[in-house]
Amino acid sequence: MTRASMGLLVAAAVVMAATGAMRAAVPIAQGRTSSPTAVAPHVVESPGQPPDAAFKDDVHARAGLTCASCHGGPKPGGGYATIARTAIAPLCAKCHADAAYMKTFAPQVRVDQYAQYQTSVHGRQMAKGETRVATCSDCHRAHGIVAVRDTRSPVAPTHVAQTCGRCHGDPARMTPFNRSPDIPGDWSKSVHADALLKRGDTSAPTCSTCHGSHGATPPGAESVANVCAQCHVREAELFKKSRKAELFRSMGQGDCLTCHSNHHIEPPQASWIGLDEKALCATCHDDTMPGAAAITTVRAGFDDLQGRMAAAREVLGRAETAGMLVEDGKLALHNAGEAHVRLRVLVHTFAAAPFDDVLKEGVAAANEARTVGTSAMSELQYRRRGLAVATLVILGFLGTLLVKIRRLPAT
Repeated sequence: MTRASMGLLVAAAVVMAATGAMRAAVPIAQGRTSSPTAVAPHVVESPGQPPDAAFKDDVHARAGLTCASCHGGPKPGGGYATIARTAIAPLCAKCHADAAYMKTFAPQVRVDQYAQYQTSVHGRQMAKGETRVATCSDCHRAHGIVAVRDTRSPVAPTHVAQTCGRCHGDPARMTPFNRSPDIPGDWSKSVHADALLKRGDTSAPTCSTCHGSHGATPPGAESVANVCAQCHVREAELFKKSRKAELFRSMGQGDCLTCHSNHHIEPPQASWIGLDEKALCATCHDDTMPGAAAITTVRAGFDDLQGRMAAAREVLGRAETAGMLVEDGKLALHNAGEAHVRLRVLVHTFAAAPFDDVLKEGVAAANEARTVGTSAMSELQYRRRGLAVATLVILGFLGTLLVKIRRLPAT
């Protein structure tokens, strides 16, 4: 499931559903505005907020539904009947799985959420009567449901991990299912979490991106590469053509996970490549194996290019600080950086040959950047020497002039 489709899944939300008899009692158009965007924002539902107060800001309230639409009529003593956890998803599906009914509200909303839920780990366990697993209201709330595009939604991209983490980060909840409660914490330290939560990149992966939302199921070893390939297209294509792909699959290992892990994914580093004890390659390789030469060559190329880029960056920085124009050098350094990125992608070929041409491009660009910076510094020194000489000449002239003036006869 893609992030774009996830945004569509909950546009009308998922919990306050209506039965066929109840729909007749509550006209569809009742209480609706001409456009959902025309509705003024309300107070965000809080954990201590009464259901009736929270429901005022619910998408279902704006559509004209009432408490009775889900709970039935009031009980004789007042209040409404509680909906059993095992009945929540089927109740939501009475509306959300009805294409004709949903088209009257939001034609673009998918109507297969319940079908997907039934295939998920949560849905299969719930069908067995295991009520401790997640159902619709656990993720979307029960009464203060807002569209997924609303930043207040617990299933908005920036909140998904926190929502999943309420259960999956709780040892008391996870231990009975033999699941690790460390996963949300691991993800929070990853490059994906950094992109999503710190840089605000809502295209960055979160829990539902890889596991799905309604059909949430961990990807298996054979499918994990396809999940990663949603974003990392170039890397996936190169890996599939490499010798490692067949080897990893024959060993039953998850393609990408073997080197990158799954949740605590760190930014790639050149130090991963090598045969020293701390290098990632050394997990499987040593210097007696056929691939040792390729590993050594690739690491040497990375180190050489990074060293040249660092030297160029340093001299360009000094020249620019001194006021020299070094735009050509900065462009060349940018090109070297682009080559460096391409080399990181080419790691997924697990061969040294593809590196040669790109490495040469990167080295040439880095050298050009350093040459521009060095030339600028040389010109700066030349200007300073010229200025010093000119200053001495002017001071000498002024001194001579002063002596001449003093020798003039008094009038």
